[in-house]
Amino acid sequence: MKKGIGVEPVPKALFLTAYPLINIMENLDFRFLTTLVFTAIFGVFGVYHLFSYLILRHKILLHYCILIFGLTMHWSLSFFIDGSFGESLALFADKASLTTAMITTYGLLIFTKDYLNIEGSRYPRLSKGYRFLIIATVGLPLLHLANNLLTGSDVFNDMVVMIAAIIAMAAIFLNIFSGFWLFTAQRFNRYYLYSYAPILLAALFYIGTWFLMRFYTFNAIPVVLTTSVLITFQLILFSLLLGFKYKLIEDENMRIQIEANRNLISEVDRQTKELQITNSALEMQNEELARVNELKNKLFSLLSHDVRAPLNNLSVIISMIEEHLEDDELKGILEKLNIEISDKIDMVNGLLQWSYSQLEGIRLETRRCDIQEMFATLSNEFERIAENKNIAIVHEVSAPEILTDDNILKVVLRNLISNALKFSHKDQKIVLWSRQGEGYIEIGVEDFGTGMDASWFNKLAQGDKPQSTRGTSGEKGTGFGLLIAKDFVEILGGELICESQKNEGTNFMVRFSSEH
Repeated sequence: MKKGIGVEPVPKALFLTAYPLINIMENLDFRFLTTLVFTAIFGVFGVYHLFSYLILRHKILLHYCILIFGLTMHWSLSFFIDGSFGESLALFADKASLTTAMITTYGLLIFTKDYLNIEGSRYPRLSKGYRFLIIATVGLPLLHLANNLLTGSDVFNDMVVMIAAIIAMAAIFLNIFSGFWLFTAQRFNRYYLYSYAPILLAALFYIGTWFLMRFYTFNAIPVVLTTSVLITFQLILFSLLLGFKYKLIEDENMRIQIEANRNLISEVDRQTKELQITNSALEMQNEELARVNELKNKLFSLLSHDVRAPLNNLSVIISMIEEHLEDDELKGILEKLNIEISDKIDMVNGLLQWSYSQLEGIRLETRRCDIQEMFATLSNEFERIAENKNIAIVHEVSAPEILTDDNILKVVLRNLISNALKFSHKDQKIVLWSRQGEGYIEIGVEDFGTGMDASWFNKLAQGDKPQSTRGTSGEKGTGFGLLIAKDFVEILGGELICESQKNEGTNFMVRFSSEH
């Protein structure tokens, strides 16, 4: 059996096809010329599709480039295979032909797999077949190279070459089978067989001729020429088809974009209607809140003018009557009545102050305040209550001023002073004090009366409801005073701290950072 290309007669059909060109070949080196022409054609198409890939970035173009460049390299080996450029190059070309053939087969497989969208999730068996052949086309050249470098066994080399030819033929049949099976799977798949038939047919001719030449000697130039023409025709067809495919892709993308825009407009309209409904509901709620707020303001006005003012007037009248009475028994009754009225006034004031902080909101008006002057003003307000229990109000001012809202701070201190007087015994004293620490300023009210369980205040700081307690003269406390003080101190950005022990007194301090 001969492996070279001989001069024995060929079939009549192939001979007639190549006969005109054979006459030219007698005057020119026809084999050299055809190899040069078709290698140049394949190379030009390969470069063209490579630039197309670099611009468009579609991986199918890269796969096609691998196929074309594999063909170009395989065809170019014909320049050297006959020994025209030396035996060493002829030997190299013979050894390299398997690698270039496998590169071409590899490009053929991955291009078809990508073109027909053969995915493992959709076509598991078909995908496994492609995966096996792809691995084989990559592994055989490595095995062939290792044999040439390590052992140089001709028997093993022939075996690898035969396996490579079988793998190439199997790849062709698999591609043909895939083209028929997936012909209607997607709109563009049907064009695969139309445009790819020439190269599949050329591959069948070429590999079939290679197998025949393993057993027979004949002139294969017409077959090579025919396959070259078929491949060139396929390259032209594919270039035209590629432009058509990208036009379809562009149209499909445009259709998807238009549909997405239509859906987006519909969704925006739907959300706009929902927002309109929500806005209408919010407007109704705002109107309802406005009515509730107006009712609340009227309620506060009623408490301020129709309840608190008469109670204050009644307290003054009772005090005046008490001063002119000589009956001790009646004086005692009036004194208790006056205390009861004072308790109710304190309760109403506390309710109003706390409700104002919770519902109406407070705007801070920060200014630099004289602490000594503030203490003097507050002491004058509580002068009569302090005289009734013979309690002295003492000032100990170490920090002379503070930057804060003095009106809100006075509300806090009023509640603390009221509690200190309420829970102090007769003939005791309370201390209004201020001091400057490292990074902070403290203002406090200290008494030496009944004291309290400090845990009660800690529970109040955690949000528990205020508790009602009695003062040393029977004064009734609501607990709102401390709740108001705590909330207002937090509004000012400070911290209310309580130090107290039973029967030893209580020291309330308001701590601010030095920025106050």
